[in-house]
Amino acid sequence: MLECPKCKSELIKTKHCYQCVNHHSFDIAKRGYVNLLLGNHKATGDDKEMVKARTIFLSHGYYAPLKNRLIELLKDKQIKTLADAGCGQGFYTNAIHDALQCDTYGFDLSKYAVDEACKAHNGVFYGVCNIFHMPLSDESCDSVLSVFAPVDMKENARVLKPGGYFIKVGPGPKHLLEMKQELYKDVYENTVETGYAGFTLCHEELLEYTIDLQNAHDIKALFQMTPYYWRTPKESVEHLLSLSALTTRVSFHITIYRKEEA
Repeated sequence: MLECPKCKSELIKTKHCYQCVNHHSFDIAKRGYVNLLLGNHKATGDDKEMVKARTIFLSHGYYAPLKNRLIELLKDKQIKTLADAGCGQGFYTNAIHDALQCDTYGFDLSKYAVDEACKAHNGVFYGVCNIFHMPLSDESCDSVLSVFAPVDMKENARVLKPGGYFIKVGPGPKHLLEMKQELYKDVYENTVETGYAGFTLCHEELLEYTIDLQNAHDIKALFQMTPYYWRTPKESVEHLLSLSALTTRVSFHITIYRKEEA
């Protein structure tokens, strides 16, 4: 189901690379992932420092309830192939793969995140690519997962089989409300969106609970995981990072859509 990003023909794994019939070749990195970005595309995504901080934060179990809930929701879907579009360091990808034992593909623009994800050595295929152009053939997946990542529904519809599932996790209305109150004078609840053409909404829920951050390192790591990291005034950032502890609620808006059959 992997296809060449240059010519769209099938990619076949050899000993040291993936190659198509037109001799386009993509080396397998030492850790095991494949860089499928074309030469004229400069990779961005999370840098090495952000990946390290996020990995440590997630290892402390703050988001484990979300991981476990996603596994519960997917277990009865009889999923055989899953693509994680924006997999990061594979926190959810690896856990879902291990629980469901399905063919799993993780894609992210950050080579540092994908390199970290590969440390699990559990058979998941990881590739560096733009998730708006995934190297997958048409209608090849039973499911596409998106956890706090950009969404391209045209691309998701392309790679999903008819009747396949798109699972999306985004911020609920009160996600990180108390952290936002430390950063801004006027704080607004997040808006949530539902509904995509060609898809039927078959499940929606809010998963909410409170987390207690007991050190400045975890507070900074959580902050780096949010879009506020890029647009918050310097003095507000300094105030947040001066805190030695923070209690804040987390709110995850989980939706599952089914691709309508023609």
